[in-house]
Amino acid sequence: MDALINYESVLLSLNRDSDAGLTVIRPRDGVVTADYPLSALTGATPEARDAVRTLTEHFRSTEVQREITALTLRRPVVAAARPADPLSPEQRRELPFPGTRSVADGLLSSYEHRLRRPSRTVYVLDTSGSMKGGRLAQLKSALNGLTGDFREREEVTLLPFGSTVKQVRTHTVDPADPKAGPAAIRADTAALTAEGDTAIYSSLAAAYDHLGPDTESAFTSIVLMTDGENTAGRSAAEFTAFYRALPAARQVTPVFPIVFGDSDRSELDVIAGLTGGRLFDGTKKEGPGSLDGAFEEIRGYQ
Repeated sequence: MDALINYESVLLSLNRDSDAGLTVIRPRDGVVTADYPLSALTGATPEARDAVRTLTEHFRSTEVQREITALTLRRPVVAAARPADPLSPEQRRELPFPGTRSVADGLLSSYEHRLRRPSRTVYVLDTSGSMKGGRLAQLKSALNGLTGDFREREEVTLLPFGSTVKQVRTHTVDPADPKAGPAAIRADTAALTAEGDTAIYSSLAAAYDHLGPDTESAFTSIVLMTDGENTAGRSAAEFTAFYRALPAARQVTPVFPIVFGDSDRSELDVIAGLTGGRLFDGTKKEGPGSLDGAFEEIRGYQ
């Protein structure tokens, strides 16, 4: 990670509490203050409203503001209390918060689709014989649900496998025709069939080979979905040796395994730990812990 965006107080607290060594950069052209006012609920009694008012006055007192800024590294809201070190005493111009939802959405959309590094993701999909029937239908439904979330310039590769890798199909969401890529992904998803054994580790190695050496121009990741144990191809030890022999720049690509069906949780957890990924649960039928939910949660890492 090269940089992160967060509240000033959070970044300074990381330096103070965990010796993170972060260089805090404050925008010179202005800032937007996160203001969360303390207020009574609509149905509060007069007594409750008086209590909230008293508490607010207490928090705004000079003595308490000094204590708050010292403990939390937040900026005081009364002039008599000076910002604690290492808060910069320099006042930045306060910028107005976007007045409408559409403005905020437009800013987020511009970042997601044009400014951020695009993502390159390989979905390593178990389509062995054990996936026949409801499991394959569930996988197809989850993949189809993802197609509405893909960003412009995002590269999506489907790598279904059984005894070996069955095919490698890559699609990019073209800003000039953003619907074509997701439509092609849905078509490839519909064509998935279940047959063969389960070559987990050989397929993961093929995913790393497909991504190649360029891990700087895009966020790269591998999503592994399997419902069983490895029964063909490379062994766990052989994959570990393969991964550790990769150049450091290629080892930054994490694998996000999804526990599904009869898959071996401990086996998948080792893969996640080895590659710097995280294990996700897809064993439930719907909601959190479902295959759909796991795919959606992984989007936060892409």
